[in-house]
Amino acid sequence: MPSLTRTIAIALAALAIPIALAGCGGDTPATTATGAAVEPVSLALDWYANADHAGIATAIEDGIAAAGGSRIAQSVPGDPTTNLTQAAAGRKDLVVTYAPELLIARAKGVPVKAVGAVVPVPLNSIIARGDRGIRTPKDLEGRTVGIAGVPSDRALLDTVVRNAGGDPAKVHTKVVGYSLSPALAAGTVDAIIGGYWNIEVPALRAKGVPLTVFRLEDHGVPPYDELVLAAGEDTIRARPEAIRRALAAIAKGTTVAQADAATARAALIAANPDIATDALTAQLAATLPVLVTEGRPLGMDAAEWDALAAWMMDEGLLATEVSGSAAVDTSLLPEGSQ
Repeated sequence: MPSLTRTIAIALAALAIPIALAGCGGDTPATTATGAAVEPVSLALDWYANADHAGIATAIEDGIAAAGGSRIAQSVPGDPTTNLTQAAAGRKDLVVTYAPELLIARAKGVPVKAVGAVVPVPLNSIIARGDRGIRTPKDLEGRTVGIAGVPSDRALLDTVVRNAGGDPAKVHTKVVGYSLSPALAAGTVDAIIGGYWNIEVPALRAKGVPLTVFRLEDHGVPPYDELVLAAGEDTIRARPEAIRRALAAIAKGTTVAQADAATARAALIAANPDIATDALTAQLAATLPVLVTEGRPLGMDAAEWDALAAWMMDEGLLATEVSGSAAVDTSLLPEGSQ
């Protein structure tokens, strides 16, 4: 699914790399100002901290988690494709993953559930060069679209082109691996699928690449949560208070980040000192407005999950039929987000 465009590229590392800790307490249990024990929570990201993780970074770096009795230990895994199995086995309390991948995992019997939406809209998109005469997805007929080579690439591309009245069979694809943006910038392909409209688009435009962007949900793909927090079903049952506190902190961090881009920027730089800052302001400007929908930070829509599961089943992306709404658990979210 779209996540693989980002995640497999960093599978060279062998171990999870700690990048941020809040309220480290050694072997002595930490307590809040009221004397209540602090709940430690391990959280694996899907990628190095970027604008997508603004709410998480703000919750940790701005002291929100610590103040709420949660010590969130954040890490970037060597192979993010294992995030869901790590969560299912209880080796990570929370992981950042993608709605389509979570449904694929559940179809294979992996006992995980989404407990909150980090980014509640699709970010994956078709990004075309603006100097190739591509004004609608139908104009991709006869053109070459760069893809990473993951199973969802063709299903997403075909849906978008078909929705615009085009013939998907007339669209050529070229596997460029995880060099999607470089291929588009160099002009070796006319468009790409797998790049994020809030991350890759600002970065490419900063380099002067003319672009036309087709967001998936505007062209026939059902809306879905691009990034979600997931937990193993055993962890949800065994550590509900720890998960509840972490989610409350991240929900508040998301609200703070959305209201204050400077705070979000500072938190991300603290969480990831190697983050590329040249396009970060533009990336945050694109990302922050979509982090909270209907006033519910981390909120999820069960009906959207059912629609996504049905689309994936129709496109042959699920091994067995799976319930989308059964894949989400909103019970541990703050009351206003449920």
